[in-house]
Amino acid sequence: MAFPAPRTQIMRLYFLGIGGIAMGSVAIACHRLGYTVSGCDSGVYPPMSEMLASCGIDYANTYSADHIIGFAPDYVVVGNAISRGNPALEAALDGNMPLLSMPELLRWRFMLRAQRLVVTGTHGKTTTTSMLAWILQQCGLPTGYLIGGSVPQLGESCKPAPEGGFFVLEGDEYDTAFFDKRSKFLHSMPHVLIITSIEYDHADIFPNYESILAAFGNVTKLVPSSGLVLICGDDPGAALVSRQSLAPVQQYGLSAHCDWQASIIESTTDGTQFHIRRTGTSVGNFRIQLHGEHNVRNATAAIAAASALGLEAHRIAGALETFAPPKRRFELLCTWNGAVVVDDFAHHPTAIGATIQAARTRFPSRRIIACFEPRSNTSVRAIFQRELTDALASADIAIICPLYRGDRYAPEERLDRECIQRDLLDRGIECHCIPESSNWGDNAFALLRSIMSDQDVLLLLSNGNIGGLRQRILRAATSETQTPQHQEQSSRTEQEAAQG
Repeated sequence: MAFPAPRTQIMRLYFLGIGGIAMGSVAIACHRLGYTVSGCDSGVYPPMSEMLASCGIDYANTYSADHIIGFAPDYVVVGNAISRGNPALEAALDGNMPLLSMPELLRWRFMLRAQRLVVTGTHGKTTTTSMLAWILQQCGLPTGYLIGGSVPQLGESCKPAPEGGFFVLEGDEYDTAFFDKRSKFLHSMPHVLIITSIEYDHADIFPNYESILAAFGNVTKLVPSSGLVLICGDDPGAALVSRQSLAPVQQYGLSAHCDWQASIIESTTDGTQFHIRRTGTSVGNFRIQLHGEHNVRNATAAIAAASALGLEAHRIAGALETFAPPKRRFELLCTWNGAVVVDDFAHHPTAIGATIQAARTRFPSRRIIACFEPRSNTSVRAIFQRELTDALASADIAIICPLYRGDRYAPEERLDRECIQRDLLDRGIECHCIPESSNWGDNAFALLRSIMSDQDVLLLLSNGNIGGLRQRILRAATSETQTPQHQEQSSRTEQEAAQG
């Protein structure tokens, strides 16, 4: 599908689902390109509400038929969470308004005239995409990007690529829109493709592991023979789909067979130093302000991709050393009663295990408390019953929060929290299940306050709001320290807590 209007023509774009990080960031980028932008969502909260307001973008805080009709858009950009029956969508269809998915908009207005570097995989996409965008930008290359997370260091999550420049995309395997069930990354047409890992996830749209492999296989086929496919050689799934590539394939990772082999030199409280060899030849030493083997792999992928563009190793190393991770990726949230509180997006068993391992590396003498909210469509089901048990067993104490909207599934299909608790107790791991209630976040907070000491690290593991725990802990930490910074952060997150 082509975008028929000339690039210079000002158009009116209406975003259905403007409150999401990706949709809102793209809307802001379009506004800065000169488009007239509006949109609606069921609730727009900080920081996105403040970002939209700072740009003067008008939006409705509900899915409003009247609002979209009054705006009279040239195109309606439809988020993938929007489905038939949505009042604003129905008004758009009744009004014969042209629909466009966000990946289509990105392709035709942000990426078409740029060299595209696409980061895909079950784990590490946001961190690797951020790293690569930061390296290219710091090395002076004309760079645009879209990152599915908040990256304060970059200042914005979406930036258009200059014509003839580079665009770094976090390529999502999730579906495109209600009218296009293909994976989003199939719109990206990558010149350089990174596959960090392939595991089963998104059980609501992928019936089995084979269907996920097929999606990644399809994006691999889109890379031209003049391009490059970079795969994590430590991951069996990535290696499997790379066989479908007609472009050159290079492997990166910690294993000896990888073309880009990383070996960790030292892990300290400040970060990780590692060495890279390419097909046996030394590339150099690198340092990141992150911990864990998974982040060394992420960095190695970014280094290999940047090297493919001709950047020298010492320039890449200099940029990488100053990289700060995105929010909610092992984010040091605060200190509460002497305990360190870490906020992390991990919700898949592999990611949970990697985050706990990173915490042990970063805080070797502290007790690790893992507080996990089963929230994603995959983690609330029994699919990873055993794997989640094994991942949580690497903590000293595990706390399992109630399933988010568990009643979507039959009882026999749901994750059995009590079974995990029994298994962990049998292994000698202290484990608590927070009872289901409308105020379970308060109960979890009370439990944490009763068991935590000043020698603990608390990991908040969820792709959602984890019952408002984040905000409750920040408020408690603020009352201890009374610092203006914490007071402002606590105030700004009050509305987010209402999302549950």
